[in-house]
This record gives sequence, C-alpha cells and structure tokens, in this order.
Amino acid sequence: MEDAIRPGEQATRAMFERGYRTWSRLCELAAQDSTLPMSCLSRLETTFPNHPYFPENLHVETFSNAAVTRGKTTWTVGDEHLPSFQDEVLFEVAWKEKTRVLLTSDPRRSTTVLPDIFGTDNNHIPILMLAWAYALSARWAELIPGACISQTNQDTSNGSGLPETGKPVVSVNLGQVEESAMVWWESILTEGNGWDANICSSKGVLYSPWAVKLASEERFVITGNQTTSSSALKHATASSAMALRYLSDYCDFHNIHDQSRAALTAALSIPLVKYDNRRIELAIPKLPGKSERKRKKPTISPLAIESHCQLDRLLTLSCNPRGLKGLLDSIFFEPDVEANICGIWLQGSFAFLDALQDPHQVLRTLMQRDPELGFLWLGAFLTGAHTRSLREARGAWWPVDLSSAAWTGTFASFIQAPVLLDTVNRGKISRADECRLLYLSHGIDYTTPPLFPFPPFGYTAIEDTNLDVREHALCGMHHGLEYLCFTWSCKDGKELQQQYHDGVKSAALRPKNGQISSDNDHIINNHDDLDYEDLDSEDENSEAVTRNIFTWLRGEDGFPIAERPIREHEWIDNLDSDDDSPIEGDVRSTVGGNLHGWIATVSTQRSNSI
Repeated sequence: MEDAIRPGEQATRAMFERGYRTWSRLCELAAQDSTLPMSCLSRLETTFPNHPYFPENLHVETFSNAAVTRGKTTWTVGDEHLPSFQDEVLFEVAWKEKTRVLLTSDPRRSTTVLPDIFGTDNNHIPILMLAWAYALSARWAELIPGACISQTNQDTSNGSGLPETGKPVVSVNLGQVEESAMVWWESILTEGNGWDANICSSKGVLYSPWAVKLASEERFVITGNQTTSSSALKHATASSAMALRYLSDYCDFHNIHDQSRAALTAALSIPLVKYDNRRIELAIPKLPGKSERKRKKPTISPLAIESHCQLDRLLTLSCNPRGLKGLLDSIFFEPDVEANICGIWLQGSFAFLDALQDPHQVLRTLMQRDPELGFLWLGAFLTGAHTRSLREARGAWWPVDLSSAAWTGTFASFIQAPVLLDTVNRGKISRADECRLLYLSHGIDYTTPPLFPFPPFGYTAIEDTNLDVREHALCGMHHGLEYLCFTWSCKDGKELQQQYHDGVKSAALRPKNGQISSDNDHIINNHDDLDYEDLDSEDENSEAVTRNIFTWLRGEDGFPIAERPIREHEWIDNLDSDDDSPIEGDVRSTVGGNLHGWIATVSTQRSNSI
C-alpha cells in the first residue's frame, strides 16, 4: 500500500543523491572561481540597498537584559485587490553583557577559521575586528537615543596602557600617527574594558551589540612615530568618523584593506555570537616586523563604506541576529524540495559537506551557493558562529525571516513565490499555493507565515479548500507577496517610513547556484564516493517539518475527508494531546489551533472536513 506521506525508496535515494550532487557541483564551481571570496567582500560597499537603517529619534524600549527598537514591514499582494498588511520586526540594540573575545596561542582552543584567501597575510584580522567593533559602536552611539561611548584607557605611558606582566608581547606598528590615534589603538587593544559603549536606564546598564571584553594570552604594545595632537583631541573620545580614519590609516600603512573588509564581516557577526551565548576565540596575530605595503595593490579604504548610509545599513542588519540566522541558512533552501523529503535533501547535502576536510573549502562552497550572502558566511566562520548555523541547517530547524529576505533579495521560503494556480482548471490547487493564498488573504488564523521554508507536498481539491482560498483561486487576478516599505517607530508616537532605494522595487528573487533539475530525480547516478549507508530513512527532520506545515495549514478548518490517510498517518496522528478518538463517519471536524479533539458541531470554513 502506498504511503500517504513518506516518499518511496527510489525517490528517497534520488533526493539524497540530489543533495549530494548539488553541493559537489558547488564545490567544483568554487574551486574554479578564483575571484569568489574577494568578490563577496567587494559587495560590502553596495550590498542590500533596500535594507532599512536606523533613523534619528528612534523609540527605544529598555528591559533588564536588552533594549529593542521596533518597526513594521508593509506587504502588498500582487494586483492589490487584497488589503496590504504589516509584520512587526524587532531589532536588539543593546545587551546586558559584552561579548567575550579570547586571543589564544593554542590552536585547539581557537574555534574560528581565519580565511586562507589572503595566504599567510591574514594576521591583522583579529586586531581589525576589534577596531571595527569600536567603529560600529561609535556610530551606534550617534544613532541610538541615550547611548554613549567612551575610551576608558587614556594612558600611553606604558605602551599598551597595561601594567607590566610576564606575558609575551605582540608589537603593533602604527607607522607615523597622531598621538590621538595611538591613544585610540591603546583603547582598542586593552584587555578588559579599554572602551565602553552603553545605555544607562532605570533597568541598569546595557551595552552596544558590538561591545567586547578582550582577554589575550599575549600583551599588545603599540609602536610608531608619534606626532603631537592637541590636548583636547588627545583626550576626546573618537567618533565613528575618526575611528574609520584611524582604521583607514592603519590599513594604508600595512596595505591590508582587504583584511579590513574581512574583519568587518566578523564584527557584524558579533551580535550573532552574543545571541547564541558564545564567545569568540581567535588565534593571536603574528605580525611582521615591518609594513609590506609595497608588495600589494591599493584597495578600497574603510572610509568608502561610510557613504550613502551603507555603514548604517550594515549596522542595522547586524542588530537583527534572528534575521542573520535566517539569511545564513537560506542557502540550504531548495524551492521544489517538499516538506516530506526535505530531511533527505539535507542528509545528502551534509554527507558531502561533512566529507570535506578543509574548513576553507567548506567556506568557499557555502559562499558559492549565494555569493550575495557570502560575506555573512565569512563573518560567521571568523567568529565561530557558523557552528550553530550549520547544526540548525542539518536539522532543518532554522527560522525564516521574511523581512530580512525581502530587504536582501533572498529566496528564503516557498511562501515568497508567486501563486501559480496551474492546476485550477483541473479542479485542484497545490497545497503550496493553498498556503500562499491563506497567508496573503491574512485571515485571523493566518497572520503569521509558515515557520519553516519547505512547501507541503501534493494537491487539494478546490471544493475542499477554505472559502478565502477558493475565492482567490478562481478570481483570475495575480497573487504574490510583495514588499512595499518599512516604518520605524520613533519618539512621541511618530513614525518614519523608508521606501525602496531610489524608489525602485527590487528584482525577482535571486536564484541559488548549483540547482539541479528535479526532472531526473528518479534516475540514480551513483557517485563512487556516495555512501547510502548515511541515509537515515526514518527521517525525523522531514517528519517534524511536515507536521508543522500541516498544523499551520489545517489547524483551524480541519482536514478534508480526502486527506483522511494523511491525518491518520503516524507523522501527523500525534498532533492531539489527550483525548483523540478514531475518526468515524464523514462529517466530523478537527478544529482549534492545536487540532485537539473531534468536534462535529463546530462549523468550519470548509464544507467537507474531518
């Protein structure tokens, strides 16, 4: 007897191979593309022009462990014959604790991956990440009401500003700089609290999302040819513009602007590390005694990122760690892989990725999947945030953030695709389109999108659909989720709206690289190194995602009679908690958000349900 939900053995093996072949192809493409890592970094100056950014006069809510600011994404529906609707988005703009950063000489303790794209010349990245953390915090203090930043170490009498210890020394050469620059770098490289960026409220002190507490197994000593600064400048706290200038001068001296952009990606990942309650562990930099600037070509300065609100966009992106998680793991979403087999697709994907011994090769393969998001993966590998993201992807258990997806042009969920209705003339609708129409109609029970990205399998007869679905399936109009604008909540109850960049809507959702057509999924072309023993046919991940999407789809109106085998399937049958009873007759309805009990007397929007 055919299983109502589980794919057959042949389809399962084909999907496992498809996942494996997809990432194998991506690895080959990444190996052939010598421009890939640097081209991803070069996007930092212009990427995501539609991403909102913090305006002045924001309304900030403080709590004992965090501070947040709010806004609303406005969505329209195709031809606008359905009302627009809004989703609230929270940005975490302050945290109770700083993120701990450890610089260690023990490679076993360093959980991060310094990219090999710079060869052996990546030694400055930990230092530059700390500098970018200050620059982002300084800009944050200029934007967020009630926030401030200060340099707590202003004493240059002892090189690093630290008392003498028995620690080995790392000498950081600044070249010829003003005294104020030396003071600033002392603050950046001081253990503990060389600088502070915080919000003080009645609930206590909260820190910038990029505030760090540094511990190092070696002591930094600042060297260079110091020129005199005015007393006022020497003791002034560096603004974001001044911090970027100091950072740019350092990169000029060592000719390491590419490393600076890599370090920026790491700094942008600091709130994600905090969100996961982790710390960052980096290898102690081994710096050359002299600048090697003559051996390299000049590249774009950190100052370039300050123009056209680009730094503010990246800063705002970084304050949404949930959105960052959704973007990172969106590379594992495949639009035509359905919920009941998504776990097998991921098993095949990770069967290949797990076989890669070189983490740099893994990184380049992930970047190749969606190069627009490549710099986020680089930052995650630099800070160690990739570990949790990959674990969540392996389990098909990552959040979808539709707002972040729209702002970045990322195809992150089946719900974003336009409604096709290609089978309506045959009296049926795909369950994926059924879900889309339910969400676009935005009835009281469908105001939140499906939690996970993979679509449900199969079709529903038109007469078995909810009234909203039936109306719009037959109305002949275009239906699709379209982003309109974002509205910030500001002080005194005011609001500020940010439209698309230059008033132009973004293009179609960005396709992912490495996609393999599903037309030949029934054909098994064995790879010599493809081990089907890794295939877990129990597939608990597909079970969980399938149960979740059917809970969302059928949670209020119940299951159509035609879906009795699905409702009684072991993957679905345990939706009810206490007093399930067997389904009898053809008129019983499953109602309630938790599908609890069999109540025949409660009417639903569907005429024939169980």
